[in-house]
Amino acid sequence: MTYHHLSVLVHRQAEKYGDKTALKYRDYEKAQWIPISWNEFSQTVRQAANAMVELGVQEEENIGIFSQNKPECLFTDFAAFANRAVTIPLYATSSPAQAQYIINDAQIRFLFVGEQFQYDAAFSVFGFCPSLVQLIIFDPAVVKDPRDMSSIYYDEFLAKGKDLPHNEVVEERTARASAEDLANILYTSGTTGEPKGVMLHHSCYLEAFRIHDIRLVDMTDKDVSMNFLPLTHVLRRHGLISVCIRAYRSASIFVRPISRQPLKKSVRH
Repeated sequence: MTYHHLSVLVHRQAEKYGDKTALKYRDYEKAQWIPISWNEFSQTVRQAANAMVELGVQEEENIGIFSQNKPECLFTDFAAFANRAVTIPLYATSSPAQAQYIINDAQIRFLFVGEQFQYDAAFSVFGFCPSLVQLIIFDPAVVKDPRDMSSIYYDEFLAKGKDLPHNEVVEERTARASAEDLANILYTSGTTGEPKGVMLHHSCYLEAFRIHDIRLVDMTDKDVSMNFLPLTHVLRRHGLISVCIRAYRSASIFVRPISRQPLKKSVRH
């Protein structure tokens, strides 16, 4: 069995499954599920990877993702992996003080934020984070602070990678990627002290792929995995990437917490 490194995984799946659905996410404004094909997933990751080079992201640099579960989280993750960068997810409910601690501890320069709450929290501590250079905002409905002269929206970020101007650099970085590279740093909740950064290497994911092949033999590409735990959580992160993306299971991502009854009703429909 061949297990692809996360730096190329989405692209190998796109070559295999093309226009089949890779992900679905809930659009609560339109009250409908929006599908994303493997080809769309791959193309967006390539564009985001090129945009990171344009921003100046370096190999082994720490990139922060402070958001609810959104497709953009995955685009950013896999774009970072293609550049041999490390992603650090922050819980969407993190306070400004918690976000400030992680940003400073990990020396994050670029922080991707989800909705208004995350943007406001991050911007409020921007001046207390010497390493922080820029916020990239997923939700176009976010209203920026009038004093904010540096933040950009995700579509502006992706535009920097249009036509893949730095693809040669991305491919060179991807070629150097290995199982020993650091993939993520997941911070603990800090119950008994300051949060601790737990390092996950790409080898952890490759081993998870192997174990899931052994244990989940009855799953097929007709199964749909419902993902409601935050992608910040190690269980959901490993499960989504190992079961849904690597093994080709169509994954549903919930944008924000909702009650069980509306959730059940929307899934039945």
